[in-house]
Amino acid sequence: YAAYTGYVREARLRESHGPHWWDEFTRRSAYEVEARRAKVAEMKLKEIVHQAQGKLDILDHLMREHRHRQMLIFTAHNRFAYRIARRYLVPVITHQTKAAERKAILDEFRAGTYEVIVTSKVLNEGVDVPEAKVAVVLGGSASAREYVQRLGRVLRKKGNAQATLFEVIARKTVDERIAQRRRPK
Repeated sequence: YAAYTGYVREARLRESHGPHWWDEFTRRSAYEVEARRAKVAEMKLKEIVHQAQGKLDILDHLMREHRHRQMLIFTAHNRFAYRIARRYLVPVITHQTKAAERKAILDEFRAGTYEVIVTSKVLNEGVDVPEAKVAVVLGGSASAREYVQRLGRVLRKKGNAQATLFEVIARKTVDERIAQRRRPK
């Protein structure tokens, strides 16, 4: 964390590039050794936060509380999605999932055979899953669009059913700042 924040502070990116400081940081990480080191540190930090054990404890509770309701679980990283899939023995869909397998999993979900699917970012857009009544967001980007797309997965109207979205955030971490940036002003 210190490598990341130290670089951003010393390079004065926020002062010199204003709201576009992140783009400049990312650009510099392609050719500056220190910027690259800071970028790697920032990525590791986000991965640790997005995979916090506390998030799994809350997921345990939510899965018990909402059992028998179809649920989509969203993560920021494939590694965490696979970890959850192994822990709960539920299907996982990532960018590595072949189209035929993805279709089969979604068909089984729609049929009610599967009550839970875990995914990283693949189901953010373009997939209609009106059967999903609960979504749990365990990690994501600061993009308001991504958040709205994920919310849209469970808000598809099917009869009079209600849908619920839970966003699990690790307090006093980069997770909290990411969630705040996504919120409307």
